[in-house]
Parts: sequence; C-alpha cells; structure tokens
Amino acid sequence: MPSVERSSDIVEQHSENVFYYGIGGVALFLFGLMLWYFNKPLPNQEGGSLLLLSYLLMLFSLPLMGYGIKRALEIRKVEHYDYACPYCKARNRLGMEPEADFTCLECHRLIPVLDKKVLPVFRVLCGYCNEANYYSDKTLVLLCENCNHEIPVTRTDGSVGHSKFAVHEDTSTYELSLTGYEHATEDLVTCLQQMLALNRNQVKDMLTSLPCVLLTGIPKKKAEMLAAQLAVHNAAANYRPL
Repeated sequence: MPSVERSSDIVEQHSENVFYYGIGGVALFLFGLMLWYFNKPLPNQEGGSLLLLSYLLMLFSLPLMGYGIKRALEIRKVEHYDYACPYCKARNRLGMEPEADFTCLECHRLIPVLDKKVLPVFRVLCGYCNEANYYSDKTLVLLCENCNHEIPVTRTDGSVGHSKFAVHEDTSTYELSLTGYEHATEDLVTCLQQMLALNRNQVKDMLTSLPCVLLTGIPKKKAEMLAAQLAVHNAAANYRPL
C-alpha cells in the first residue's frame, strides 16, 4: 500500500537538510576562513602550516552550502492538499493526493480514501449497546467498538454488508414444552399460573397430560429462562426451534 506523506513532514525533511548541509557548510567555511586569516602569508614570508587546510575546508564547504540552498528553495515548491477529516472535521494537510487511507492527526481515526478522494462516513448506533460507530463504503465488516457485535451496514449502492465470520444472535423462535415433574407442589402450580396466565384448574388439567406445550413463538433466551424457573420446582422442560 503506498504511503501518504504530509506536507509538514516533507518541509521538515527539507529543513533538516538545510540545517545539516547549509548551516554546516557555512560553519565549515567560516572555520576555514579563520584558519586562513591566522595563517595567511605576510609580506616576504611564507604562510602558516595550516594554510592548505584552510583552502580545503573553504573549498569543501561550497558544495555543502549549495546543496543546503537547493533544499531551502525546494521548501517553497512543496504542494499542499487540504483534506477535512470526515469524523472530526479537522484539517489534514498532505504533500500529495492520497492513494491510501491515512490517519487524522486530531482524532487519530483512519480516514477512508478511494480514487484519491476522501469518502464520507456514516454514524450508526449499535442495536445491542447503543454505542455510536462509524463506517464508509469501504467498510467490509462493522463490529461494535464497545460490545463487538456485528452491525449490518447499508452502503450508498443499497447493498447491506455482513460478515460470515461474525457471531450472530439466534433470531429463531422456540417452543417450550413441559415433559415431567416430581411432585405437583403448590409452588409449581403457582409458577405455571404466572407463566401461562391460567387458573389453578387449567394448570392441574395440564399436569395430567404430559408432555404438553406451554408456550410457542418465544425467543431462545426466554425459553431458557422459563425452563430454568421450572427446574427450580423439580419440573423438566425442553425447548426446540420452530
């Protein structure tokens, strides 16, 4: 995946080269000039022993200063492309048109890019924990950042994205049946009355003809809960999907 360079990073790289080469070249030239000054030949005398070194230092400093000046001029040529973060609206300035997703400097979210254009993002609430999540047309699978449940996403073309690897809740309806009991205690009769909204005689008639269907068309979690309540009163119940 191609990298995305920010214009500030490019300017910083040029500035470092200006400092190391340009300023270094100036310092080297001044040092060579100082050696020449203290070792320059006087009338009817030869120069000092460091005179040749001063010439070499000044000569070597010229290409360094030239390279530093070149990099300084390139700072003005750096192009700037401003892109607003679709999440927090913060400005992100790049040195080139983006060819890949890049991270917002403000909110640190990954900004989706397609065909060198920043895609809009959409906000959706998780149906399980009500946490806000965001997605774009590039999102293949949206898992809630809080509870990790999969959230189906609708793209601009109307398609709905799902993942075959995500864990799905059981949406089937179940049938709960009473298969047996040890004793028709008062607590068991009262439990069935409250569960089924029947009178005592209807519950007692039901207990004489087992197995019998108690409830149908209920979710799995409710079937599990009611079966557990009956088990407390020493009654056996099972449930199966419709």
